[in-house]
Amino acid sequence: MKMLCSSPSVRQLKPELLADIARALNADGSRLLILAQPLVQHAQIYSYGLQPRSSMPIEKNRLWQNVIHQIDRPLHPHGNSLPAIASALDKVYPVNCVAKLPALAPLLTAFQTAGIQSLLILALSDRDRCVGCLTLFRSAAKESGAGWTNEELQLAQNLACQMYLAVMEQRVEQMVRDRLYHDILTGLPNRMLLSQWLNLALSKMPAQGEFLAVIVLNLTRFKNINDSLGHRCGDRLLQLIAERLQHNFDNEATIGRWSGDEFVMIIPAVSDITSIERVADRTIACFDLPFVFDRSFPRLKTNSLYIKVSMGIAIATSGSLDSESLLQHADTALTQAKSNGKNSYEIYTDAIIDPVNDRLQLENILDRAISDCKLFLHYQPQLDILTGKIIGIEALLRCQDLHGNSLSPAELIPIAEETGSIVPIGEWVIRTACQQNKIWQDLGLGDFPIAVNFSVKQLQNRNLIETIATILAETGLPATALEIEITESIAIKDLDLTISILQSLRQIGVKISLDDFGTGYSSLAALKYLPLDRLKIDRSFMQGLRANSIDVCIVRTIINLGHELNLNVVAEGVETVEQFECLRSINCDAVQGFLFSRPLTASELEVAIATGSYLHQNLFHVHN
Repeated sequence: MKMLCSSPSVRQLKPELLADIARALNADGSRLLILAQPLVQHAQIYSYGLQPRSSMPIEKNRLWQNVIHQIDRPLHPHGNSLPAIASALDKVYPVNCVAKLPALAPLLTAFQTAGIQSLLILALSDRDRCVGCLTLFRSAAKESGAGWTNEELQLAQNLACQMYLAVMEQRVEQMVRDRLYHDILTGLPNRMLLSQWLNLALSKMPAQGEFLAVIVLNLTRFKNINDSLGHRCGDRLLQLIAERLQHNFDNEATIGRWSGDEFVMIIPAVSDITSIERVADRTIACFDLPFVFDRSFPRLKTNSLYIKVSMGIAIATSGSLDSESLLQHADTALTQAKSNGKNSYEIYTDAIIDPVNDRLQLENILDRAISDCKLFLHYQPQLDILTGKIIGIEALLRCQDLHGNSLSPAELIPIAEETGSIVPIGEWVIRTACQQNKIWQDLGLGDFPIAVNFSVKQLQNRNLIETIATILAETGLPATALEIEITESIAIKDLDLTISILQSLRQIGVKISLDDFGTGYSSLAALKYLPLDRLKIDRSFMQGLRANSIDVCIVRTIINLGHELNLNVVAEGVETVEQFECLRSINCDAVQGFLFSRPLTASELEVAIATGSYLHQNLFHVHN
């Protein structure tokens, strides 16, 4: 019996094997159904010895269909799996008397004519995957009345497990040879082959001592490469990445291309978490060096490209997960890794489910924020430091969740940027701010610009100038009453593009402000090239702003620099009288912060303007 289970002939699945199995299990006949593999073959049936005399395959009967589709219906008092076997996932279905089972009534004549008394059906399956079934037949002459013994059932279950592995190995080997299951661009195994490989690897895992790991690797901002350098360049980059991964991991991992910019690595026989972390670190290190191109890519200014990655890792022990769940866990970890920043990885644990679900919920809210009326604006005044006159209003985006609670902009904006929803949301902000400022102008509340913050995605929108011009025309707001705020980091993403767009906006009269000044790496370069009206000193300098402090020296330098360039300078984040007096002593032009007013709704701001409540403790020389 032991030799039969481990015999190499099991892998060959030849009809003579069925004779050996029938004899080993004291049966008169056997029948093997191998289900069709997608795209390449039809179902196959092999038989030996005693068979039912039926004009149609018995496997079309409801009983066999239930077995194949893993619809568990116990056929004997002890259930349909044996606890004595290490894996209870390979099912055995004994039928000791065919005449007593209603499901077999349509086939009863076929069985009785052939003299078949009892059956044993074996599902060739693992977890939720079935590749076929084996049926054994006993005649009335051989049936002792005691039915199939526990020893026979245990042997049958072991055989079913071996045959399942044999079918899977044979299929994977065939797929490896077949170009249909390889990615045309990179030559790597494609999604279908990787799925089969993963199913087989999970089925062959030992009961104890080792893990199996799956890494889903995503290229950061790969779409930008396709969009800016062309798909031919993007395709070549994918080929270079595939070659590098194979060179570094070919002997220890199965590597494939899962989708457009995603690769999958299957790592068997992992001893501990530290081993996986080492593999992850080595994978990230693969992207430290640039990918070198030949001279046939003229849109590349140099002959090389750097790209970063994010990776999600999931780990399985024997019998713990099926392939679909394992990949889903890796995807969940990947989502978390992306939020951690470039060149990072995350190993799946239950603890990361909540933040990932929270992120997905935020994405859904943002996708529907405009149509569901979840967006609104708050407004914070900017005041002349000497007179207290309002010289501008900043419009600040707010959003509500499903329960009406306000969500943090620090959470929302990066997700909106990443998903692309920032473009329609940004357009909504501009339109709403312009409408509101026009209302204030018509009410005679003041003639000041309203400032809105811009993102990278908005600046890259080719219809931006036309959109703003249309909004100004529709709302009737003069262009000089709209101010666009950008940060240094956004400005230098693509300096040439930024300069071109800002110049176009200036030509129609829109004002331009550089926000968070002093926190970037290229402040002076930005000042040299960008067409600006105003500098906003970052709030981080306010925290330590007091007489004779280092922050005062820095802020004074920024103010003097701005004045030399004929720029108005605003300090944001002013919260104390001491900060205000310091700023006034070093000739700052305007202030904004909680000392004067928190961000207000439109109606609250109207009341504040009417009452002058923002004029804190008579700090200003002349009131509005």
